[in-house]
Amino acid sequence: MSVLPVVDAAPAAACCPPLSAQALAPQTAVELAPMFKALSDPIRLRLLSLIASTAEVCVCDLTDAFDVTGATISHHLRVLREANMVDGERRGTWVYYRVRREALDLLGALLLGGEQAEQIQRAAVAAPRSEPVEESPPISAQPDVLRLVADPVRGRIVEILAEGPATTSHLVAVTGAKQPNVSGHLKQLREAGVVSAEPRGRFTFYRLVPEALQGGALHLADLAAQARDAADNFRR
Repeated sequence: MSVLPVVDAAPAAACCPPLSAQALAPQTAVELAPMFKALSDPIRLRLLSLIASTAEVCVCDLTDAFDVTGATISHHLRVLREANMVDGERRGTWVYYRVRREALDLLGALLLGGEQAEQIQRAAVAAPRSEPVEESPPISAQPDVLRLVADPVRGRIVEILAEGPATTSHLVAVTGAKQPNVSGHLKQLREAGVVSAEPRGRFTFYRLVPEALQGGALHLADLAAQARDAADNFRR
């Protein structure tokens, strides 16, 4: 079993006072800046929250939680590792990640101060939990289909399935992508209603749902018509 290398946090960063107490020394600011930079990206911030919410998590589960490629997730995880926010441990095929609690404690103490951070944490635990509010999706289902097929691998999968139903192994062979990545893309396409699955014996065949693609095509046609009208009005 091999452990991914990590760089130990700088000693100066381990004992800095809260920002409200005194200004940071220049060298301490240099050492801490990569941690804040790592959290400035929405994907990395959510990745850290997923890792921190459990003892450890497999990279395969992290990849399925995002609508981006496995390579993109690997890049963001590497940034978090290099910023000393997470540790990774390889076990066979997969890498398992866990948060570095000392990094969270350091940032919390830096921003709030130890006593204030504890007070906020106690208040959050004691406060009654409100029911989550269901928000309206920012875009409709049809543009979501367009966003899904915009990914090169998913777009290629859709092209292959347009020729007829296919198994995961066939899609892996034709696309050249790894099996976990293809399975992840198929999962997203199924959840969006673009692809359906049909078990046959020990194989599962995937096929396109034409109506889902047609909805996306109609949406594009509407946008094209609006663009033509806008262009005509502009010329007049």
